[in-house]
Order: sequence, then structure tokens, then C-alpha cells
Amino acid sequence: MSDKTCAIMLEPLQGEGGIINGDPEFLKAVRRLADKYDALVIFDEVQTGVGRTGELFAYMGTDIEPDILTSAKALGGGFPIAAMLTTAKVAEHLKVGTHGSTYGGNPLACAIGNAVMDVVNTKEVLDGVKHREQLYRDGLAAINAKYNVFSEVRGKGLLLGAVLNEKYQGRSREFLVASVAEGLMCLIAGANVIRFAPSLVIPETDIAEGLARFERAVAKVVAG
Repeated sequence: MSDKTCAIMLEPLQGEGGIINGDPEFLKAVRRLADKYDALVIFDEVQTGVGRTGELFAYMGTDIEPDILTSAKALGGGFPIAAMLTTAKVAEHLKVGTHGSTYGGNPLACAIGNAVMDVVNTKEVLDGVKHREQLYRDGLAAINAKYNVFSEVRGKGLLLGAVLNEKYQGRSREFLVASVAEGLMCLIAGANVIRFAPSLVIPETDIAEGLARFERAVAKVVAG
């Protein structure tokens, strides 16, 4: 790795971009090109990391390994903390002073981050994320069978996006507003995607209740 090494940065699963899974062949092509031209592959896992996809980090569910990985948000369970992980090869080039942070090494933040990892990095929690994903997919499929508003549900784990079909293009905010009126918090990822990103340990009863409220919101939007 030279001093002029360039880098390719991407999300293995796009969040704000519309909950779009990285195509496996595309990711492998990125890795091949990076290796060919001595470039680094950086995965932004601020949204997808720390159990969100059912793996500790989303790259673990792909066929490639990044050289650098960024993590934050969930790492602190709501407390401000961020971390950069690298391969051993890259780490050899990080000397004192080459990478810093205005609040790096905060003892409280680090203690919280360790506690979060102790909880999330367990088979029980990670398998639970995959199980809850299926509950959401089944529930959204049932809603769509009645109201026909989605073209697909994409994403992975508990980062899912219900993509509005052609009839409802550009109206994701209407579904958001209708959901809020039902006492439900959901998100959007652009004008055509309704996003679901609940707690990794959300109780199944809350999933059922949330889907029931979301169905009422969908019914209101469809009814006009």
C-alpha cells in the first residue's frame, strides 16, 4: 500500500438511498478492481453495523471483506461513539497522530460500547434479528395482499424498506403521516420507500401491534 493509495467507499446496504442491497457480483467486482489498482475498500456500516442485518456487521453476509469499516450510532446504544476498524495490513500504516478524533477514547463511551457489543454479539440476539425480519416480511406481505401498495420489500435483518408500486409513487410521506396518526413511528428512505428499523430486541407483541397500526395507516391512504 503506497502513500497515494486511493479508496472506494460504499454501503453494503444503502440506507438513506432507498434500502438497496448491494448486488453480490457488484461487490465482488469492486473488490477485484480495488485489489488490481491498489485501492482500499471502505464499508460505511454506521447504519448496517452492530447486528442490524442479523450479522454483527453487514459485510459478514457478503462474499468480500473491506479494508476499512466505519461504525457508530448503534455501537453506543444511543450514546455518542464511533469506531474505525481495519485489517491488520492497513493498521500497520496507522501511526500515532495519523488518525484522531475530538472525543476519541472517551472512557464512558468506550465502556458503553463494550457493553453494547456484549449484548448484541450473541447468537440469541443475532438469530433473533433474522426471526423478527421474517415476522415483518410476513406481516407486510399480508398487508400488501389486501391493499396492493408495494412492489417489493427489500433490505435485510431489521433494516427493511417497503417500496411503493407505480400507483403510489412519490407518496411515502403520506404513509408516514398516516402512521404517526396511528401512534406508529416509521421512517422513509426517499419518496418511494417506507423504512422500518426497529430495536433489535423488539418484542414480538410490539411487532404485531405495529403492523396492525401500519395496516390502518395504509388503509387510510388507499381510501384517500
